[in-house]
Amino acid sequence: MALHHLLYRCPECGHDPLGGDGDRAQCASCSRVYERRRQGGTIHVTAPGGDEREVPIGELVQKIEERGGPVPAALGPDGRIAYTTRATAREADLESPVRFRGKVLGFVEQLGEGAVGQLSIDEEALRFAPDAAGADPKAWPLLGIRAVQSSSSSIQISPLEGGVILFRFESDSPVRWESLVKHTLQRAYDREGRGKIREFQPRIVIG
Repeated sequence: MALHHLLYRCPECGHDPLGGDGDRAQCASCSRVYERRRQGGTIHVTAPGGDEREVPIGELVQKIEERGGPVPAALGPDGRIAYTTRATAREADLESPVRFRGKVLGFVEQLGEGAVGQLSIDEEALRFAPDAAGADPKAWPLLGIRAVQSSSSSIQISPLEGGVILFRFESDSPVRWESLVKHTLQRAYDREGRGKIREFQPRIVIG
């Protein structure tokens, strides 16, 4: 995963988004440079003026969350979440058996063909509008999402009606989107008085 996707906003000043490529990211606001040097689980941070230090990755990620994560950039003038990006959506509603020596060990989802379009989230639903002419837009109500998972380049949700929907991003951060979906889900649960979500996978659990 590119470093500017892991650190999608500046941990130090909060500027969003953080720019960069590969193992290097730079803040356009405070000019700090972040570099991943493949050792010790730390990020080399160079501040304006030349001050340099090694910072644990977890500490930088935590700083982003303490600043509200992706929510500030997603809030509209009305204080409601509305955020859009480009993505490819693939849906899995079939399962293939996994066999070993004639025995079925389990099942794995089969993902269908990808559809390119606009992925958006608001206070009510996660929505996808395909580019293809004649393709119908889809919406998954937040309160009908039963699980959220992520990988290095995508996130996937499990709707209440079953199956799995995977979203792979063209240039946006999957870390941003995982956090944004989770924050927005919690806001929906708060409005309904459902309590605090303590687990998002393999299924949403409140406690």
